[in-house]
Parts: sequence; C-alpha cells; structure tokens
Amino acid sequence: METNKTTINITNWFGYPVYIAKLKNFEEINKKIIPIILKDITPTNSQYSRTTDVKPKELQSIDDNLHRDNRFKQLYIELSKVIQECLSAQKYNLNLFETYITKSWATLSVKDQFISYHRHMSSHFSFVYYPQAYKQGNLFLFDDDAHKVGLNIPKRDPYFTEWNHTNYGNAEYPAETGNVIIFPSMMFHETSKNTEEKPRISISGDIMITMKEGVKSEHNLPSPNSWLKI
Repeated sequence: METNKTTINITNWFGYPVYIAKLKNFEEINKKIIPIILKDITPTNSQYSRTTDVKPKELQSIDDNLHRDNRFKQLYIELSKVIQECLSAQKYNLNLFETYITKSWATLSVKDQFISYHRHMSSHFSFVYYPQAYKQGNLFLFDDDAHKVGLNIPKRDPYFTEWNHTNYGNAEYPAETGNVIIFPSMMFHETSKNTEEKPRISISGDIMITMKEGVKSEHNLPSPNSWLKI
C-alpha cells in the first residue's frame, strides 16, 4: 500500500494482519535516540535481552513510558502516523475510534541474547521499531496451535515432510534498522539470538483502541474520559 508518508506492506499470517513499514526519516531519529538508550541500559550476563520495562525507575532515566518522554517525541510522532495508516488500511472506521499507545519500552540485545516466547495480554496491537538492527536476531510470529479448540497436529518436525503455505507454523521478519512491524498483541512471538558483536536495539509498544467520547458500543472499550477511578 503506497501512502504519501511511508510504504506499508500488509500480510495475513494465521488469519491475523501484520504490517511492516520503514520510517522515511529513521536515520535522523536514530541519531538522537540511540545514544540515550546505550547510555541508559547496562547489558546483563543473562541469555535474555535487557529491557527497560522491568528495570527499577530509580536506576534509569528511561522506562516503559518512552512515548511520554520528550527526548523520543519525534519517533512517536512518526510511529503514530504509521499506526493510523495501518488501521486505515484495514478499514477501521476511525471516525468512531481513538487510538492510544499505552506502554512503550526499549530493549538491548547483546551477542547471544534473545527475547523469549511470549505475547501481550493487555492491548489490541503491539509494535516493534528497530533503531539498530541488522542480522542481529529476527522476529518470529507463531500460529497459536496450543490454544486451539479440538484436535490438531502441531506444526513442527517431524510431522510434515516439507513446509509450504498450507502448513507453516511461524513467520519470520528480519530485524532491519528503520523498520516498524505492527501485529495483533495476541500473537505469540520471540526473537532469535543476536549472533553479532554489535547489540540489537529495539523499541516496542502496545496499542489500545477505544470508542471516541460520546460514541456508545456494547462490543468495545468506551472512551477513558467516561471512566471513574476508584
């Protein structure tokens, strides 16, 4: 799909839409944010990547609210445009909905580190943006075989003689600087190991969609402006 801002490609995996785009001004943005992230995140000796959404706030200047951090403002202006374009491409009626980034954090993956198999349980969509990535641990999205109702044969060796479009069990997206990947939060995902000496830097986030204020719906979240905090 061609827009006046970015080129967005949409693919359906296991019935779910997955979007990929490249920010046109990613080089300018990355020059500003990479030094901040590298200064703030200290790699660990663990096999797992270091992420800022679990590190204590008092030990760092960035956390899981990067979308509210003025130092990252330019990035989130551009990400917001891409998110809206992706929803428009899927024909959501944006006259009815408001879109929010509810949480966003940075992850540093040094050599031999990876992000383990998981999914996000409190949002509609999730995204990953790569300020620094090249052959440093790709993103894998998985078919949710284990949670399907009824009998099924797992999509893994040795149960199939070859892999094709009728039986694939995962989709692989290369980690590439400047790319944004947006996918439904319910999709299980992980990364492969970073095999390079240079660390992979990624910024992830969760997206929530609610009704606009004053728009009623029995199916979707009402506007936060109508909520009562107790």
